[in-house]
Amino acid sequence: MLYVSRYANKELTTGKYTPVRISIGTPRWALGYELAGAIKELMPFGSKDIADQDESRRVYHARLDKIGFETIAKKLKAFENMGKPVVLLCYEDIRKGPDNWCHRTFFAEWWLKQTGEKIEELPDPSGARQMKKETLQLSLF
Repeated sequence: MLYVSRYANKELTTGKYTPVRISIGTPRWALGYELAGAIKELMPFGSKDIADQDESRRVYHARLDKIGFETIAKKLKAFENMGKPVVLLCYEDIRKGPDNWCHRTFFAEWWLKQTGEKIEELPDPSGARQMKKETLQLSLF
């Protein structure tokens, strides 16, 4: 089984999953679990700093197409062989709304198109972090 999620998802601390980094950087805080490794091919090189969601998706999907399904499937299979569901991780908390998108959801779309297999967001027991009212008011001025 394959999931996507954010590093801060507390469900990952249960030990039931194989957490895999697909972000360009590694978290600088204690995760409470150990990463099994990383898949460089799924990192958003070339699309990370594109502000337009559709353009970022297009560039990322083109990168995945160039790398190829077989290469990506082989990388994923190595982690699946560890015996637990694999969770592909990056930073964004996409539960905050449509303005909080990320490449992990783009990967899930691409994978569905390639395989017919839907990749779900791993359920996250923590509440979505909201910006403090004082911070929001300060940013308006």
